[in-house]
Amino acid sequence: MKIILYLTAFLFSLGQIGRISFLNQQINFYLYEILICISIFFGLLYFRLKPIKESFINSKPIFYFFGVLALSLLFGFFNYRLIDNIIASFYLFRLGLYFLFWIYISFWIKKNKHRSELKRQILAIISILTIITTIIQYFLYPDLRNLIYLGWDPHLYRTFGIFFDTTVSASIYGLLFFLNSNIFIKILYLIFLAFSFSRSAYIAFVISVIYLFLTNKQIKIMIIYLVLLISLVFIAPKQFGEGVNLTRTFSIFSRVKDYQDGLKLFLERPIIGYGYNRLRTVKKDYTSHSGSAFSSSYLTILVSAGVMGFISLIGLMRLIWTKTAGKYRSVLIFLATISFFDNVFLHPFILYLLFVNLADN
Repeated sequence: MKIILYLTAFLFSLGQIGRISFLNQQINFYLYEILICISIFFGLLYFRLKPIKESFINSKPIFYFFGVLALSLLFGFFNYRLIDNIIASFYLFRLGLYFLFWIYISFWIKKNKHRSELKRQILAIISILTIITTIIQYFLYPDLRNLIYLGWDPHLYRTFGIFFDTTVSASIYGLLFFLNSNIFIKILYLIFLAFSFSRSAYIAFVISVIYLFLTNKQIKIMIIYLVLLISLVFIAPKQFGEGVNLTRTFSIFSRVKDYQDGLKLFLERPIIGYGYNRLRTVKKDYTSHSGSAFSSSYLTILVSAGVMGFISLIGLMRLIWTKTAGKYRSVLIFLATISFFDNVFLHPFILYLLFVNLADN
């Protein structure tokens, strides 16, 4: 199992390079997700259904959340084309795999005598590979405009690593900042975060840092990190392009329009929504890399699963909060905040990184 977990971490670090797409990018999966499936298979082989039974007793919000999403997909099932239902079911199945991975890997790691060392090694693999690929990207491949034809945003002179999305990349940098204890690595990820020019990540980072160091009564360290972030943002090279302009308004207006469209759809089906994840069909957007999600995880759930889905999501986040402490709560605050501005919390990269680090909590 250890080898599988190490390989999963390695393949995760390939980012979008490890992506495989079908049906004109309407169905996607990553190479590391194959190993997630293998991990679950061995978990079922060794432990049968015991981890699921224990999780159902101690972590019911996981099952409530997934159950509501499944229910939302069943409503209006016959009002959509077969292919639309298949694609939506694939996304639900994929989400279910991540939760099963969390359940089984948590059970296995708790049984492992060297679980702290194992998690540290997995985190080290991801952290080092992400540092290497981000540095290479920033200096040798700073322009993503040549991939516009494939549906990627035209990021220029920003850190996006091999994740090809500045908000997702900034979220990963923020998570790795909080999860690592090595000062040098933390500083590197703070630099990457600053050079992403993701304003939502800045806001989320500031709130999380204030929470973490105020609760630990480390005011001086908090001030140092905040001053360092502000300094890095101002000295970061701003060579060319609207993306590095911190006063840019285009993204603000586009988000406002996106929120308005999402709220309009939500009000039409407020209880159970259109089904998770039928947003491609509902929005008639079949080329988006984000699965046509809205610019907020909360709005995405509101539209796809209604109020019931939103309440179950909050219940899931509350469960994670009660099972964690310290830096892990800062991680949750960071993700909860940035998810107001983009669909981060439900992104596969974020779910993997979050669940593998929460495994023994």
